[in-house]
Amino acid sequence: MRANEFINEAKSKELRQAVKDASPYAKRYDAIGTYYDMYRLGLAIAGGKDTPQEGPARDNPTVWIRNNAEDEKVRAAEKVLGIKGTVVVPKGDSQELADTNAVSTVAKTKRNKYGI
Repeated sequence: MRANEFINEAKSKELRQAVKDASPYAKRYDAIGTYYDMYRLGLAIAGGKDTPQEGPARDNPTVWIRNNAEDEKVRAAEKVLGIKGTVVVPKGDSQELADTNAVSTVAKTKRNKYGI
C-alpha cells in the first residue's frame, strides 16, 4: 500500500471555524519559500532592511501576528520586500470555543450489566 492511498493532503481546504475563532490574526505567503525567503522576511521584520531577492527553497510560510506592534512590523517588512500576504485568519480578538468549560474531557462512568 502506498502512502498517497491513505494520506489525504487537502492543501486548498480552509481552516475549521473553531481554529479561526481561537487563533490570532494570521497571514500566509504563497509567493515565497519556507526556508531562505522566510529567513529574509524575518530579517526584514526585525531590522527593516532590504534583503536579497533570490533564495534556493520554495514553499508557503505563514506568520502568526499576535498584536498591533507585530502587525506594523510585518506590514513594513512586506513593503520592504514588495510582497503581500494572504490572510488566513482575519484580524480581531480571539474567541473562546463554544464548548469551553461546557464539555468535560473526562469520560462519563459506564456501568456494566451488574451496575458496577
